[in-house]
Amino acid sequence: MADKDLIDRDRTTNHDVVDYISQVTAQLAQIAAAQHYTTLAQVLEMAWLESEQLRNAEAAPPQPLRRGVAG
Repeated sequence: MADKDLIDRDRTTNHDVVDYISQVTAQLAQIAAAQHYTTLAQVLEMAWLESEQLRNAEAAPPQPLRRGVAG
């Protein structure tokens, strides 16, 4: 499943990539934490948080530009 996504790059969307990265880094952070690799777990968690921000940014509709009172 995941290997096919990485090999078939022409059909992989940005959302698919960031979703995959999010899933993998979350799992790796959990594994590192369970083994008491604290620093590694923190770095992986930061990577997971960044991928979640990217995923949420892609899912959010564009916001209209706001103009001041003067227009």
